Amino acid sequence: MQQAIEPTEISLDAYTICSFLPDIKSARALPLALIGYRHSEDPWFVWLVPKEGVDPAGLTDDPYYAKVLRDPYAYFKKKLGKYVEETGCVKRGIEMLIDCHQNHLSFTPLTELREQPLRHPLQAEFVGAF
Repeated sequence: MQQAIEPTEISLDAYTICSFLPDIKSARALPLALIGYRHSEDPWFVWLVPKEGVDPAGLTDDPYYAKVLRDPYAYFKKKLGKYVEETGCVKRGIEMLIDCHQNHLSFTPLTELREQPLRHPLQAEFVGAF
């Protein structure tokens, strides 16, 4: 017998997707989180990695980014919290996070959902199953 599901729905005003790039010149990335907000609310994180983080072995030798991968929840909460406090605004805090962390962390443009659909389409690379 099938059981009805009750999905959790999130309605955001804007969002960005953050990924980790093992090689800065690579088109391949490890998606980490969708970060978004609703006006007059705290930021929302939709995590795309396990709560216990990701093993950095084989992804990076850099101790800074290894720490980010091992505990992305703490890293982003701290960094975004700092920027929101500095700017006094969740939207500007997310924009500052995007502007200041474009090295091995890659962000899509902050997309406001009231904008025209597909104004910022994502580029996707499909990799065959092994």
